[in-house]
Amino acid sequence: MDLMPQLSIRDARLALGGRPVLRGIDLSLARGEVVALLGASGCGKTTLLRAIAGLQRLDAGTLTMSGQQVQSLPPQQRDIGMVFQHYALFPNLTVRENIRFGPLARGEEPAVADARAEELLALVELQALADRLPPALSGGQRQRVALARALATQPMLLLMDEPFSALDEHFRLPLRRQFRQLQRALGQSCVIVTHDREEAFEIADRVAVMVDGVIAQCASPRELRRAPANRRVADFLGMFNRLDARALDGAWRRDSGHWIAPVDALTLSEATDAHPVDPHGDGLHLRASVRASYPGQQRVTCELEGPGGQGLTLWRRHEDPDLAPGSEVPLTIAEAALRWIDD
Repeated sequence: MDLMPQLSIRDARLALGGRPVLRGIDLSLARGEVVALLGASGCGKTTLLRAIAGLQRLDAGTLTMSGQQVQSLPPQQRDIGMVFQHYALFPNLTVRENIRFGPLARGEEPAVADARAEELLALVELQALADRLPPALSGGQRQRVALARALATQPMLLLMDEPFSALDEHFRLPLRRQFRQLQRALGQSCVIVTHDREEAFEIADRVAVMVDGVIAQCASPRELRRAPANRRVADFLGMFNRLDARALDGAWRRDSGHWIAPVDALTLSEATDAHPVDPHGDGLHLRASVRASYPGQQRVTCELEGPGGQGLTLWRRHEDPDLAPGSEVPLTIAEAALRWIDD
């Protein structure tokens, strides 16, 4: 078994306009693995992707692909395919011609390029549209063409920059699931940039959470849900309630740090008073005031104000009784769901 990483990044650094954008990035990618770069706008994720592609030169650090350092190579020598947010298809070429363009440009025989184009047309389910021009296609169909074109050269590494964000929600979910099935079938190594947490968790083997030019944590979706590395990761993921340990009483009070728990671990309590749990108790009890409630497609999201003015989120079912704004409610977080993290 080949254990050499498909991609290895060590201490990558880059400043733009005198401002550090990448501040010592370390990241590796195994063969056939999908890693998502997840973060808010301006965190450096697209800059990192451009540096991997050779479109942005690093100030320091190394990029290695299958054991070969590539940070000094031009983009065309890096054996990389790219899928962009806005397709970047040739509008005057048919779907089939767009897909076969890459292999032909690399000098492959027309018969080989044609065979690969037909194979990919079948994989992305576009055989019936092979002779159409891109302007005649829907957004989802264009992105499938862009994906097939990027795969046509059989790249060592596929890079995708927000590939689904421009699509309507109706197309976005089935297309990203189709991509995941295709990636697994081909064993294609891939780095994908996204700001969408749900998208990253659904299609990636590991998610690298980027904050201010550094990777704050890189782990599987399951591990990120179970144990975010720090407060900034927990806050960005948006799936945890966080309580300042200094604002609590009794066994839960600490001189620093925060208690975090998944949002769905916060429930209405039958308790009548806020009270600290004893060492053998059943969880953290507190009271909070209701700020507002927002009915969504799957649930009702209630915004609460907890101890010390801390914001909390409570999920409710649509059939549950309404919680009036301004009312005070008793709450419980199961002890097993709580995890302390330092500042």
